[in-house]
Amino acid sequence: MNLKKLSVIALITLGSAFAQESTGKENSSTESTGKVLSNKTKGDIDNEITNARMRAASGSKSKFSGSLSAFYDGGSIEKPLSATRPNLSGDPEVPALSEGGGSLSLRYRVSKNHSFTFGAGFSFFQPFQSSDKYAQANEFQITNPSLGYSFIGKVLGFQTSSSVSFTYGTWDGWENITAQGTNLDYSVGLSQTFTKAFEGTGFSAGLSFSVGLPKYSDSLEDNLNRYTLGIFPFAEYQISDKFVARTVFGYFNFRNKRRRDKGHMVRAYEYQSVGIGWVASRDVWIYPNIQFIPDNLDIKNTNVGVSATINMF
Repeated sequence: MNLKKLSVIALITLGSAFAQESTGKENSSTESTGKVLSNKTKGDIDNEITNARMRAASGSKSKFSGSLSAFYDGGSIEKPLSATRPNLSGDPEVPALSEGGGSLSLRYRVSKNHSFTFGAGFSFFQPFQSSDKYAQANEFQITNPSLGYSFIGKVLGFQTSSSVSFTYGTWDGWENITAQGTNLDYSVGLSQTFTKAFEGTGFSAGLSFSVGLPKYSDSLEDNLNRYTLGIFPFAEYQISDKFVARTVFGYFNFRNKRRRDKGHMVRAYEYQSVGIGWVASRDVWIYPNIQFIPDNLDIKNTNVGVSATINMF
């Protein structure tokens, strides 16, 4: 294992340890002093949000905090650490290479419900391959700064999150990864999630919406996305305080190609994901999962992945 991979793994491990320690100390000495720490916001968002994944995604409850979001998108169940991965969506803008990456962000929480983030992405393709065999293996990049705003709270009985983000493309290497060979100028993203827990059953269900508006710098536009639209029903079951079973139905993914009229949307292949989320603490959520095509249950047409959200301070 090379130094770059060790550095990323160490960062995730230290972040997880720090977040768990911070959670344990949260109620230890603040009340005894009779003072409220200046880094705390008024109110407690956890009184409105009980979903473990949404809590972690909303960031630390502190006024100022840091967040690490990391992922690994691997190959099939048969070859999870392979250099390439099946493209279940059929979208030419989806990288066909195994990839690790994520983002590091600073968060300013205006109130318990509203926050702003500023961060940058990082990525390394084919992290378990040798650069002697694959030219881009272990190529580590810190790029694509982003700004975001998010709201989280309970609305009409639903646990709700809303977000908007702007990402500025700075990585020229993107043209060597996508099937279209193009550069991303910037991208605007919108997302909305609603979920409802069925009290006393351990079950919850919800719906997520996402819209992507990418802008590219070159003229190879015919088969590029003008916008994307995703509608994702999901269901969860609370196995215990530490583990949550989760499935997402990716049946309603649409994209508009630039060669088409703006109202013409193409539906991507249906897929479904299943996984077990680990609630390491209030601020740490780790989610290994697999994705598959329901009408083609060939083990070769699967993806494995893991994502992690770690909040610090």
